[in-house]
Amino acid sequence: MDSVTTEERQRTRRTAEERRIDVLNAAMIEFATYGLHGASTVTIAERAGISQPYVLRLFETKKQLFLETVAMARRLIETTWTRALEAMPAEATPETRLQALGEAFQSVTSRTDVLRLLLQAYSAAADADVREQCQRAMRSLFDWVRSATGVSYHQAQMFFAQGMLIMVGVSIGAPEKMEEDWARAFILQEPD
Repeated sequence: MDSVTTEERQRTRRTAEERRIDVLNAAMIEFATYGLHGASTVTIAERAGISQPYVLRLFETKKQLFLETVAMARRLIETTWTRALEAMPAEATPETRLQALGEAFQSVTSRTDVLRLLLQAYSAAADADVREQCQRAMRSLFDWVRSATGVSYHQAQMFFAQGMLIMVGVSIGAPEKMEEDWARAFILQEPD
């Protein structure tokens, strides 16, 4: 009788790229919870269903895995925003375009792991590599929002400021406290 389960056979048939994605998804949860320095590559490997040495073979270091996980989170937001603008009529005003991006970002807020991961990245920015990646990402996103929507510098600045407020609010559980003014304020909801 074969002692290898169907699940184990399916796992061994996965490509390196599929396993890489499994690791990134597992890392998203671990890094969002524990940050760059507190996360465990052993736990990430367990979540992904592979060995810890294989994680390091795929990503070389824990920091490299962290950086790639943060880049994946940024791409998720960029993709969400791109889709929102693709659905807009060509004659949409800059303000309407910016509002569509804000609504699209609200859809990302259901992924607290994504938002917490980004906050962990900003917290780890004492590390030069992390700081440089965060700076490049913010520069790219800020410039893209201005270019794609046509809004002014100050409108884009307010958009990002509100997005940061939402990230903090969602990360600390504001949606669970909607009866409280502070919680509504942190996710940009009007008071009752």
